[in-house]
Amino acid sequence: MKEIPGILGEIVEKRLIRIEEAKSIHSLEEVRAASENSRLPLSLHRALGARSGVSLIAEMKRSSPSAGSLDPELDPAHRAGLYCDAGAAAVSVLTEQDYFSGSIDDLSAASAITRGSRVPLLRKDFIVDEYQVYEARAAGADCILLIIGILDPVQYADLFSLSTSIGMDVLVEVFDAVELDMAMTVEPRIVGVNNRNLKTLQTSLTVFEELAPRIPEDRIRIAESGMKNSADVARMGHAGAKAVLVGESLMKAGNDVRELAQAMAAVEVG
Repeated sequence: MKEIPGILGEIVEKRLIRIEEAKSIHSLEEVRAASENSRLPLSLHRALGARSGVSLIAEMKRSSPSAGSLDPELDPAHRAGLYCDAGAAAVSVLTEQDYFSGSIDDLSAASAITRGSRVPLLRKDFIVDEYQVYEARAAGADCILLIIGILDPVQYADLFSLSTSIGMDVLVEVFDAVELDMAMTVEPRIVGVNNRNLKTLQTSLTVFEELAPRIPEDRIRIAESGMKNSADVARMGHAGAKAVLVGESLMKAGNDVRELAQAMAAVEVG
């Protein structure tokens, strides 16, 4: 395991403890068997590639280190339905417990809705162990997030290979050029650039604008974090984004969430 500074390292340390707790309840063998008996995953790559304009990956989370409490009473199934109805190309569920107040049960609840709408479901978490990959598939996830900033090269290659071997797409997340170089070693089809520095929690849309030209055009490029409105989505589209992943702004939108999601999902970039 690589040494990870700041709050990101704290999250990963806590995640490792939680993984061992989960294994004591349901063994690796149990979750692997459950994943093998789950329905075939939907393709995030195909869903994003088939759409014109800039696709929206709409995220749900109860809280975050950067924003604090967002929606303690979040109903994952209701929120998933709202996102699907608003035109989201995919739905992301934050499942980390201690800093984002999520759970694997949130993923299962959302999956019951997204599957009916044929909308791919992403497990957003700090994935560092094969257990989490099988757990995600067993709970109905169609794809997972791998964060380069918390993985060493061997971990990354192994987790990527495992995920794709069981039919799941992988969104590979980077923050800078060094992480992007490591990400490209396994030829990922979907590359996300996080505009938020996970070590400092500072956000700037220029991060995607500066890195996007370094990502081959035949990959799906996703801008993550920092988009507050459709104008920001359009800005990312003009910079080369095929999709945007938006969570905090949607969670803060209150009664206007459907309108905001619809506006973001409708952005066309000529």
